[in-house]
Order: sequence, then structure tokens, then C-alpha cells
Amino acid sequence: MKSLKVIPLLLLLVLTLFSCRSKNSSKISPLAENGVLDLRDWNFAEDGIVKLDGEWKFQWMKLAVSRPDLGPKDAQIHIVHVPGNWNQISHLEGMNPLMAFGYGTYTLKIIPGQNQRRLMMHFQGAGTAASIYVDGKKIMGNGVVGPDENSSRPQYLPLYVAIGQPNKEILVQVEISNFNHYKGGLWESLRMGTEADLLNFRDNSSFSEMFLFGSIIIMALYHFGLYSLRRRDMTGLFFGAFCASICLRIFVTGERFLIQKFPYLPWEFFNKLEYISFYLAVPFFVYYLDALYPHSFSAKLKKFFIGFNLIVSAIVVATPASIYTHTLIPFQVCLIFVILWIFFVLVRLVRNGAEGSLMAIAGMIALTAAAINDSLYSQAVINTGYYLPLGLFVFIFVQSYLLSFRFSQAFLYIERLSDNLLEVNKAYSRFVPLAFLKFLNKSDITEIGLGDQVQREMTILFSDIRSFTQLSEKMTPKDNFDFLNSYMRKMGPIIRKHGGFIDKYLGDGIMALFPSLPDQALDAAMEMLRELESLNQSRVDRHYEPIQIGIGLHTGTLMLGTIGEEERMDGTVISDAVNLASRIEGLTKEFHANLLLSESTYRKLKNRRKYSFKKLGKVKVKGKSKSSEVYEVLG
Repeated sequence: MKSLKVIPLLLLLVLTLFSCRSKNSSKISPLAENGVLDLRDWNFAEDGIVKLDGEWKFQWMKLAVSRPDLGPKDAQIHIVHVPGNWNQISHLEGMNPLMAFGYGTYTLKIIPGQNQRRLMMHFQGAGTAASIYVDGKKIMGNGVVGPDENSSRPQYLPLYVAIGQPNKEILVQVEISNFNHYKGGLWESLRMGTEADLLNFRDNSSFSEMFLFGSIIIMALYHFGLYSLRRRDMTGLFFGAFCASICLRIFVTGERFLIQKFPYLPWEFFNKLEYISFYLAVPFFVYYLDALYPHSFSAKLKKFFIGFNLIVSAIVVATPASIYTHTLIPFQVCLIFVILWIFFVLVRLVRNGAEGSLMAIAGMIALTAAAINDSLYSQAVINTGYYLPLGLFVFIFVQSYLLSFRFSQAFLYIERLSDNLLEVNKAYSRFVPLAFLKFLNKSDITEIGLGDQVQREMTILFSDIRSFTQLSEKMTPKDNFDFLNSYMRKMGPIIRKHGGFIDKYLGDGIMALFPSLPDQALDAAMEMLRELESLNQSRVDRHYEPIQIGIGLHTGTLMLGTIGEEERMDGTVISDAVNLASRIEGLTKEFHANLLLSESTYRKLKNRRKYSFKKLGKVKVKGKSKSSEVYEVLG
């Protein structure tokens, strides 16, 4: 598929965004050992930003700096790995691994090298309130650290604070308290580097996240717009909702723009948004794929997974963080099964040659890698960062291309259907005149319904070939068809030329309607007679007998409409005027005349001087109780 060529470009773009997210050092950052980080071989100006990861000293239930009087003076010192959570520390006195409520102090001694530039420290977040001290002086913090739930207040905010030009050993201490989340501790890395490098890191992080947010929100709005225009196709709605949930997650993770804008709103509110945006993205995603590839996903599995997600989402909305944060691990286990299920279906679709399935599975690989990374990172198993938005960018971009391609194909299909419908209408107009549809206020044949009707005054023209039965006996069936088609081909255009339309063919006869002036019907009848003279001359030249026709005209009120039943209907005209016009045409044989018209038609002619008329008197027509005046047109 030619569209697959776009994937390498997307991957290149993602790699660029990854490189913008942080300025990686030219060599591997050293790790702290036994509470000491030796940076004497690290040149911040050349080597860049360093992560303060590795082995830190940790004291449980001890706030060593702000409240040295709180807790035992000889609190046991544990060597723990940062980043991580203190649930993983074994043999902590009073620790409940399922809740991890409590407080403690992390300590790291840093031995700096020779540095000629001002340094800065970056702190991303901890669980769930933290204060950072350098040499006993508080330099930054998130929320309020306290020894109990009442005195502690959680908060997540990325912080950047200058610490000067330390040329001697510095002591970094991080006090953390947690009475809200089921995990506590120093979850994320602290970073240290020159002010220029860290500010550049912040700007790049903000740029990449805002770029992702802007790109994805545009995709969301675009697909909501597509859905509003074509509501039968649900892919636009579900894909737009999926994009919107990801945009919300971008705003409350990473640089946490929404929290920075509204820092005094409750921590619980933002934390719920973080969970909800992740949990609801899965049902939207599954529904989107199911709409994109109908009947490819098991209905029972779909109901189970979506039901599970709705349940955990409801728990997030209805319960405090101490309860709903426990749903994260079951959700991640379920997510693994959902991903495997989707991969299985997509692989099957690829093998069956489903349109766009190869691109979809390529996007899924990027999405899955990012989702696994985020899950492991949130559990402090790996130390990378949240990259789900970046993986989603690749996936969403690919899916947007697929949906755009699908909509373009749909529009092309609609154009073909429209062209075909025009051809069908054109073909039907040969059976049902467009003028007939116009009088019923219908634009095409598909709008016609049983019982549609309208009352109008019109002039009815009946024409019939004299002695056609005897004439047809001398011809084969094919000759009969050829003769009639040749004759109708001459007369039909004359009727349309003068503003009339043929309602129906009656064997060798014609019934035509003229909705405007009776003069038009009379002009058409006279031209039909002149055309007959030309036709007869041609027949005589070929040694065929000449033919004669009789034409009757009558003007009156009639009903146009449809009759029949739902499976078979026909357009027709019902009126006493139609019967009278037919009877007048029959009188042409008795009076040996070519053209007769009723008194009604005669009186409504606008220009009687154009032709000569002969009044034949009142004639009682078969089937009528009253006599009718009849006029012959002499020319």
C-alpha cells in the first residue's frame, strides 16, 4: 500500500520529539552508592544533565529536617533505590504494603567536581507531598509534608530551582509524606545540571507536549466534525473521543500544564482526571476499531472489557484516592489482554487483506510500546518517563490518515452513486416524465410515493393511427415494433417542443398533456399533421401505404397521481376531461377529420386567428349525458 510510505516519516518525527524531550548527556550518568553520588568525573558544561538516581539512605517515619523531634532519634537507616516507592522496602516497622501511608526522609550526599556555572535542580514529583532540602535549607516542595492525614496535603508539580555553584559536598534531603495514594515514596528522578541545560530541558518538554496536545486536539475536532457531517459512520465520534481523552491526559501529566494553571484546585480532582483520561481511552479505542472493522471483534469480549473499564472508571469517580488507586494494577493487567486481543484481530485482518490493517498494526506497535513503558514507569519498575502521548501521536496520525482515506473513498463512492442516480433518473424519465414529477413537487423518482396526487387544469391530446389493426396484419411483429418506434420518434419531440409531455403510449396511440396554454397543444397537433405528410411521402417513395391519424383536444381539470400498491405503482391521469378528449379523438373517424377540439379548448385559445375553424355543432359523445360542441381545425 503506497500510504505505508508515510510511516517512516512519522517515526522520524517521533524520534525528533523524543530527542527534544530531554538533552541526553554524552555519557551514562553515574549512580549513587550507599547514599553517596560522586560527580568529580562529571563536567556539567560538557556532559549535561545528571539524574540523581541510585542508592539513597532512607528513614521511615522520620522527618529528619523539619521535625527532628518527631519519631525515634535513632530511626533505622535503610538503603533504597531511587526512583522507587517505599512499598517495596521490606521490614519497615508499621508499614502496610497495601496502603503505604506514612512519611519518611531520603538522604543523598553529592560530591561535585569543579564547576564554573550556576546549577539548577529539577524535581518532577513524589507520592504524594514532598519537601526538598539542600544542606538543611528548603529549596522547593510539593504540597505540605506532615506526620498525619490532617497536616499533610498532596500535590504534583514539576519544579525548577537554582542552587548556585556548589564546589563542596552537598547534602540533599527529601521529606515525603503520603496519606492518599496506595504507593508512597520518591517516584521520579531528581535532575541536576546547569541552569541553561535545565531551562532548555523544560522548554523542550513544554514544546513537545504542547505540540502533541495541539496536533491531537486538532485531530479530535476534525473527526468530531466528520461525525457531525456523517453520523451513520461512528468511527469519527469514537476516534475523536479517544483523541480528546489523550489530550486531557497530556494536560495533567508530564509538565502538568493544567495543574500549573490552577494549582489551588484539589489534588484529588487532578488525580481523578489522570486516571479517568487513561481508563476511558480504552473503551473509545475498542469502539473505534470495532466501527472501523465491523464484526471483526468478539461481541462478548468487547462487552467484558468495556464493562470492566466502566466499572473502574466509576470507582475512580465515586471513591477517594486511597481506594481507587488500587484499580491501576487490575486495569493494567486487563489492558495487556486488550492489547493482545487487538493484535490478534489486526493480524487476522492483515492476513485477510483488510484495507488499512497493515498501517493500523504498525501504529499499534508504537502505541503498545508506549503503553507498556508508562505502565512499568508508573510502577517504578523502569525509569524512563511518560511516553504514551508520543506513542499515541504515531498511532493517531496513522489512524487519522486511515480515516481520511476511508472518508475520501466514501466520498468517491457517493460521487459514483450520485452519477449512477443521475443516469437512473435519466433512464426513469423515459418511463415517468420529469414534468410529471415536477407537478407532484418531486425532484426525482425516488421521492415518489403511492397516492401522491395533484389537481391541475391542462389540455389533453389524444392521437391514434387509423386502421392500424389492418395495417399491422400485413407486418411481422418486428416490423410492427420498428414502424411504431419510427412513428413515435417523429411525434414525441414535436410534443415536447411545444411545452407538452407524453403521459403514456396506448399501442399506436399517444396521450399527451399540455399544462400551459391550449394554443401550444393546437400548434403541436398541427405540426404533427405536417410531419405526417412528410412521413407519408417517404412511405410512398418506398412503396408503402400512407397512414392517417386522428387527433382530439380537450381542456379541463384533471388529477395527476400514482395508483397501484407498494410493490408496483404507476403514474396516471384520472379525470372526466381525459375521457372526453379520448371520445373527441374517436369522432375524427365519423367526421373524416384529422383534428378536432372541444368547445372548452376553443374558448380558451388566446389566438384563434392563427387557424381556421369549423363548428360541427353539438355532438353527444358515447358515455356522456350532455352534448358537447366540437370544432374542426381546417388549417
